[in-house]
Amino acid sequence: MVALLTVAGSASTIGGLVWGVRKLIDERRQLVIKLSEIKRINSDTSLTTQERSVQKEAVLPNTSSWGDVEYIRDWIRLFILEQAVSGLGWPAALTVGGVVLSTAASVWSIWA
Repeated sequence: MVALLTVAGSASTIGGLVWGVRKLIDERRQLVIKLSEIKRINSDTSLTTQERSVQKEAVLPNTSSWGDVEYIRDWIRLFILEQAVSGLGWPAALTVGGVVLSTAASVWSIWA
C-alpha cells in the first residue's frame, strides 16, 4: 500500500508539473496569436477607427484603463510568459528526474 501511495504521489506531482507547463505554453501561444491579430487590425488602413475598435474587442477585450497604453497588460503578460517558457527546459527536466528517482528510492526502501 505504501508503495502504491508513493507512486501515486509521484504521478500526481509530475502530472501537475506537465499540466502547468502545458497551460503556460498554451497561454503564451494564444496571446501571440491574438496580439498579432491586433497589430494586423491596427495597420489595416481600409478600416475606420470604429471598425478597428470593434474588431479588436472581438479578438481580445482591452483590459487597460483610460490613460494606459492600449493592451499594455496583455503585452506585459506575453513578455513574462516568454521569459518563463524560455527558462523551463532543464529545471523542469531535473524536477521530473528528481521525482522519479526519489519515488524509485522510496519504493525500493520498502522492500530492502
